[in-house]
Amino acid sequence: MSTRNHWKLVVLPILALCISACGSKLEALGDEELQDKAYGCSREHNPSPGAAIACDNYRKECQRRREQGRFVC
Repeated sequence: MSTRNHWKLVVLPILALCISACGSKLEALGDEELQDKAYGCSREHNPSPGAAIACDNYRKECQRRREQGRFVC
C-alpha cells in the first residue's frame, strides 16, 4: 500500500469521528454547503469508511432540516 493511501486510513476516520461527535457543527453548516456535501456524497460509488460515516451524518442533518420544514437536500 502506498504512502498516499496510508494517510487516508488515518485521517478519514479521525475526520469522520470529529464530524459525528460534533452535531452542532453540522447544524451550523449553511444550507448551500450542506447541499453541496450531500450531493458530493450521492456521487460517491464506493466511499471509504470515513467518507461513508461523514455522508451518513450529512444525510441525517438533511433529514433533521427536512423535519423542520427546510427542504435543503
